[in-house]
Amino acid sequence: MVKYTTLFSSMLLFLLSCTSSTSNYNANEQLTPDQQKALVASVIRYAAELPKKATIENRMDTAWNSHYAEQVEKHRLDFYYTNPGTKDTYLMISRLAPSLKVKRVGIGIHLRMEGDSIAYYKEVFRTWKMPEDVLAEKGGKLFALMVKGRDLSPYYPENSGAQEYIEFPDANTYYDVEKRKWISKLENPVEELLRQSEQGAQ
Repeated sequence: MVKYTTLFSSMLLFLLSCTSSTSNYNANEQLTPDQQKALVASVIRYAAELPKKATIENRMDTAWNSHYAEQVEKHRLDFYYTNPGTKDTYLMISRLAPSLKVKRVGIGIHLRMEGDSIAYYKEVFRTWKMPEDVLAEKGGKLFALMVKGRDLSPYYPENSGAQEYIEFPDANTYYDVEKRKWISKLENPVEELLRQSEQGAQ
């Protein structure tokens, strides 16, 4: 996992020097497969589900390396953008969700690197599980808005009506940047809500 973080840091410095202003965020058109995997690996311990016996506090332990290596293979980098004037990087990664039909969940991420460390990490949104083509369209729209710093609340579940875009955050769930985890205001922990939403087949 350390080698992926180092590769990501080196790659980010290079991309910051050559990234131009563009509306094309497709990761396949900007990065090699190895670069995409390095980006996914750099955030996987925050974005993926915890191992069964792990906790938020010990998720960085090397004991979980094999679990997170498997998770890297289950996730895909769909959209990518690095702001050439800052250290801000934006990603949307996705993973297959349990479903009778092929569907994926998208995770919109805003991060900032300092050296080999992630100085700032925020999951800006997690989508409902969607067919590939729908996620490409809706996820792409959300990603572009995130990059531009726009308000995504019209796409929250309580505001979007029948047009499903974002599952989290919602009126009761938010992302805690300091703890790097989703927090629920409800009695049940958000981790359980996330697992239930992804395990229920549609």
